[in-house]
Amino acid sequence: MSAEPARRKIAIALALCFIALLAMGYYLPHTFSAVLTSLVIAYLVNPVLKYLEARGFDRVTALILLYGIGLFAVFLASFFFIPYLGHQLDALTKSIPTYTRTLKRAMESWQGQVANLSQGADMSWVMQQIDDLTGELVKDISGQGYRQLQRVAFGAFNLVLAPILVFFMLLYKQHAKDLIKRLFHHDDRRHLIDLGRTINRSLERFIIGMIVDCLLVGLLTAGALALLGIEFPVLNGLFAGFASIVPLIGVMVAVIPPTLIGYAETGDPMIIPKVIAAYFVINVIIEGNLIKPLVMRSTLRLNPLAVIFTVMAMGELLGFWGIVLAIPIAAVLKICTAEMRELLTEHAKSDGHR
Repeated sequence: MSAEPARRKIAIALALCFIALLAMGYYLPHTFSAVLTSLVIAYLVNPVLKYLEARGFDRVTALILLYGIGLFAVFLASFFFIPYLGHQLDALTKSIPTYTRTLKRAMESWQGQVANLSQGADMSWVMQQIDDLTGELVKDISGQGYRQLQRVAFGAFNLVLAPILVFFMLLYKQHAKDLIKRLFHHDDRRHLIDLGRTINRSLERFIIGMIVDCLLVGLLTAGALALLGIEFPVLNGLFAGFASIVPLIGVMVAVIPPTLIGYAETGDPMIIPKVIAAYFVINVIIEGNLIKPLVMRSTLRLNPLAVIFTVMAMGELLGFWGIVLAIPIAAVLKICTAEMRELLTEHAKSDGHR
């Protein structure tokens, strides 16, 4: 059998799988997010598992050892990082009313200054519209409380369920691969195996590189905010590291909390350009010209616009977990798209020779 029909069958199978995943994400979003989250964690753990197997451990023993190391790391974190993070979250929750009152007074002062500069009806109309929009925003936020609580509950359930799913995914990985190969004719399997290895190798490198990039950005941001005297630098650093997944938009969103906190705490308007400058240096100059070229040089290069649209679509479909999982999905889509493009190119060339 020629290569072209085999690759065409694989391309059709990939397209059907993608459609099925979209349907599952739409009708079973929580199940879909739990499975995808577990797959991402499995990709992160798989290189360590292969390393242990290469040292002579069988799969079950390697998994038990790996989970033992993970539990020991969580046990150590429960004495240091987790209590500190919980204390910071509690302090931030208690500080929000104070920050809100400070920002509200600043807004009222700004409105008074603007009103003094212009007493016209147009300016009064603008100020009234601002007040109306603020009131509507508060209503929307308060009305979504139950929905957000429900999403948090499902997210926590995913975190609890993920280690169990990851264990069985890694344990039966070879069985799943054999099952998928048996669905294709033996003449088609070589192309399927090649595509699977390409996706697996590229996705492993991409996810690990992305995690390292986020950690470095988070550490640099936390250090910069601590030097500026902004409260809760660790929380803001974690948020900045996570937000760096989304190009351009991520840093624009991540800079808002420390800017508001710094201004509400000090009342000094100059803290705003200082925070913005720090985020620009870290996320644009250092990350864009140093971290990403070093960490991501052997991984996929994703178009920033495609990443933004993927994050928006997955966020709309799955909420928070959709945003988290959007980048790995975009990486797989790029590999599959490249495979289909090559198939169409070869098909066009074969038609031209006839």
